[in-house]
Amino acid sequence: MTTAGMPLRSVVTLTIIGLLAAVILAGMNHVTGERIEHKQQTRALAAIAEMLPADSYDNELLDDRIEVDIDGFDRPARVYRARLSGEPVAMVVDLTTPRGYSGDIRLLVAVDVAGTVMGVQVLEHRETPGLGDRIEPRRTDWLKQFVGRSLADPEPEGWAPDRRGGEFDTLTSATITVAAIVEAVKRALQAVELNESEPFTHKASTDTLSQ
Repeated sequence: MTTAGMPLRSVVTLTIIGLLAAVILAGMNHVTGERIEHKQQTRALAAIAEMLPADSYDNELLDDRIEVDIDGFDRPARVYRARLSGEPVAMVVDLTTPRGYSGDIRLLVAVDVAGTVMGVQVLEHRETPGLGDRIEPRRTDWLKQFVGRSLADPEPEGWAPDRRGGEFDTLTSATITVAAIVEAVKRALQAVELNESEPFTHKASTDTLSQ
């Protein structure tokens, strides 16, 4: 008998059951994590296809990516690098801003080698239906105003909603949401600015660059 009055065999049995449960749970978490990762990548590639013409690059984006730290953001941004015959064509930044009105907003920002925005897509958000959710491409064309913009257009003070003195249209009753996305796009441009981070020259994999 053990000091608690339970037979040793029972203690051993319960211990084994506990260990097996922990192993099974860990395995399930691993499988679930892989499925979530796969789903996220699939969603990202579908959105990228809407911003980058299929014939504009010939490399595997999933195999040619790096991570870039962004100041003030909770997690690194994933940068997919598009090349054609080995030459740089564009970068697509997959980043999540924690500054939405209702929490995280995950978006993609496609940038050409000159540092100009080619497109922006919102992948995930929890913004208020009927208000903040109008950032979705299926609801409005609000995101198109970023196309053709760069760090020099507008000037730094212009990177804000027009209701805060900037140059970007503010969706009615969604100023916080708009401000979060405007800032995120600007941060994406800063993160891939070629003259500073030279992201195309770093080897692919899990390398992390600092902005």
